[in-house]
Amino acid sequence: RISARRQSQFGSVENKSGWMHSAADKLADWVPKTKTMVVTFCVLLSVACIAQLAFHPAVTGALESVSAAGATVSQRKLQRNPVAADEEGANPDFLDDFDQRRRRAADLADGTVFDEPAHTRMCRSIITRLDAYDAGTTSFERLIFTESEYVCRDPDSPYTSVLNMFAAQLLHEANNQIGLNVDYTHRCAKWERFCTGNMTTVQFHLPDPLSMNAYAWQDGCIDAAMLRTICTNSLASADPTDPDNVLFPSGYLDTDTNTCNLGCYFNQVLPWIRNNLRIVATDWLNTVESRALTFWLRNAAEFSHREKDDMEVSVVSLSCAEEGCDMTKESCICEFTPLPNWVYAMHIPRSSTNVAIVVSPTCAKFGEGCTLHAQELYHFFHTLYPRADITYNVITATSSWYMRMITADVLVCPPGEGCLLPAIARDAYTYVYEKTSPTVSTWLTCTPDNYLTRLTVPTYPPLFVQGDCRHLRARIGAWAPDMALAPSLQYPSPVDGYLGCADTNFVATAEDPYRPPTTYRWDESVWATCPVEVMSKNELCTQMDRLGLTRMLFVGDHTTMTQAISLASILGQNSDISLDTSVVPNFTKTITCDGTTIGSFELSYIRNDRLEEPGTTPSPGFPNCGPTNEQYCYPWSTDYSSFDGKQLVIVNTGYHWADDWQGYITNFQNFVGLIDDAAGANAVRKNDVLMFRTSVPGHKECDLHNGVYAHYGEYCPRIVNGAFWHWWGELPPYNDYAIRIINEWNLLNTVKNGPNIELLDPWLMTVLRPDGHLSGSDAGPSCTLDPKECMLYSLPGPVDWWNHLLVQQLADIGTHLENSNPMQAW
Repeated sequence: RISARRQSQFGSVENKSGWMHSAADKLADWVPKTKTMVVTFCVLLSVACIAQLAFHPAVTGALESVSAAGATVSQRKLQRNPVAADEEGANPDFLDDFDQRRRRAADLADGTVFDEPAHTRMCRSIITRLDAYDAGTTSFERLIFTESEYVCRDPDSPYTSVLNMFAAQLLHEANNQIGLNVDYTHRCAKWERFCTGNMTTVQFHLPDPLSMNAYAWQDGCIDAAMLRTICTNSLASADPTDPDNVLFPSGYLDTDTNTCNLGCYFNQVLPWIRNNLRIVATDWLNTVESRALTFWLRNAAEFSHREKDDMEVSVVSLSCAEEGCDMTKESCICEFTPLPNWVYAMHIPRSSTNVAIVVSPTCAKFGEGCTLHAQELYHFFHTLYPRADITYNVITATSSWYMRMITADVLVCPPGEGCLLPAIARDAYTYVYEKTSPTVSTWLTCTPDNYLTRLTVPTYPPLFVQGDCRHLRARIGAWAPDMALAPSLQYPSPVDGYLGCADTNFVATAEDPYRPPTTYRWDESVWATCPVEVMSKNELCTQMDRLGLTRMLFVGDHTTMTQAISLASILGQNSDISLDTSVVPNFTKTITCDGTTIGSFELSYIRNDRLEEPGTTPSPGFPNCGPTNEQYCYPWSTDYSSFDGKQLVIVNTGYHWADDWQGYITNFQNFVGLIDDAAGANAVRKNDVLMFRTSVPGHKECDLHNGVYAHYGEYCPRIVNGAFWHWWGELPPYNDYAIRIINEWNLLNTVKNGPNIELLDPWLMTVLRPDGHLSGSDAGPSCTLDPKECMLYSLPGPVDWWNHLLVQQLADIGTHLENSNPMQAW
């Protein structure tokens, strides 16, 4: 065949003989006459060898041992071929038009192609042999069944096709327990091996025979009588090809109570499906991916697998509620129900490097609103995950679709059968929404606890509660000037030293009554019900009292000290806090809370630039940690672990690790281990509230900025990295690593002592604030620093909003604990 481009070179398409003769002349010039004769001889010899092999007695004998029984196509799958089967049930012309194939293999040597799945044909033979078994026959000749072409090659209904295969495998195992010798091996690969070589359905990639070795047969589940009942009822049903007849012979739902039980039949098959899909996924990662990227192959109890360049892949899979649509038809009923956008934000972590929206072809073609929802998510995710690679694809190959779902770090699925089997093959971070009211819609909610602990089946329709705001707040928004709010953003008394220099030297005018960086408010662009409101002492006291917290402890470097001083200043307790480098920077203030149970709480700060303790105590001018011993790491763990009451602990690390990724990784693992050890030694620590604050990079040429960025797109081109810029570019990946470890830590509910770790994430809010730095344009000549300081902020200023956010998050944590909502650090 010659392409249209080649045809145009040889002449018009209409003048076929002209361009064909020209092509022949060209080929004659390219291939010498002698080589042509040799090639012709080789081709003829090869054809003769293949023909002799095809009619060899060993081959024809093997084919004859395969069952030729057949019946009708599954009613769950629209009939592809209008020609009815013959009386014997075999239709030689079945699927001739399947995907316009011109060649195909056959189930039998005579060209017969079965038009029903193997389990239906197996049941007929099993019943016949059960009759003989009951009559006293004890030995049976081996009978082998292979899977039908339409099951193996079905590109539209992988869920039903895979269940068909495992229904046959269940019959294989059950009948061989009593010696009927009716065997099953799917041999799906033959349908493509002899055709196109393009195995795009997941059925092709399942092990052949299916792997059962790791899971023993459950004795007493299916005896001879039950096997007869299953097959008899299946063949007598309205749709004998439905795999549910074999896998759920008694059904799984009690409609009177809306409760379900899978029985021993599908419970037997569940580990088979999980194991085989994981085998395929492992092979897929080894062949398609250069390395295993995802959490599911790793041990959740070990954090050492996380690396600097780890990808974190989150997948949203959209499919029809039930399969059965045929892509060759023009219309089909495909029920698709989208989820609200906040649901995806709740489940997909902000540390994701890749967020993929994958859509089944049937959902894209027939599902009302399916494509529109995918497109909306694509644009929404670009805003919600500005540093991630966002993709949107209609997946035509079900093998790729299943493998992406199984191997993703996070999987989120609206209601649909497409996610059910991949979900049970995963280990964690799986969120599958299924309708459970007025009746249970699928068997997923009926699975045993050891499966349900690996995934989450949230309430459907999803219900938003106020405590969920902590996962959404400050992620999509913008800064807006607000002179009416500005008075409440000023401190009762100014901050001493360099942090308060800009404010102290500011001269108010009628046009500018307040220093410009203190006149902005944060507005939520999407979730207006989750605002960041200006905090008050009363509100903070209320939340501390609500949670029974008697201390707020900040541990971290200079940026954390700025936040601690900011909070003390808002509360009117910033006196006697010295910024003199000759004075120990740690401090403690007592905050009175009138009318509360706690009465008061301590506000403390301990400087530790790297969240590590080298075994020595620094003093002003004598640092004690870091690769060049230039950082300050005051001891804090003993003070933390020995505190008598419940406490709120806010920690941060990252700025002083430069590009030492291995050091940061080891250090953060040690920090999590310290939290666990402290809780193991002191039970009070289990009830603490821990927050990790993300690190925020500085801004290049901050002295030239006198306003805010409107959105992330304005900030992105100005990102800098390297030693000259204090490795600011490493901070977002450091944050990602910390978030991944925190999420894995929070997942380990049964094997850890310490409390969950919450996230305080002012990153987006702050990268949009190039104004207000210590060397900003508002600082004035008397506050000049050498070198310029474009990471730390003057007070009051943007850092105050870290504390406004802190109090809002604290309120959400209280609501979360009261409602017993799942803890996530997304």
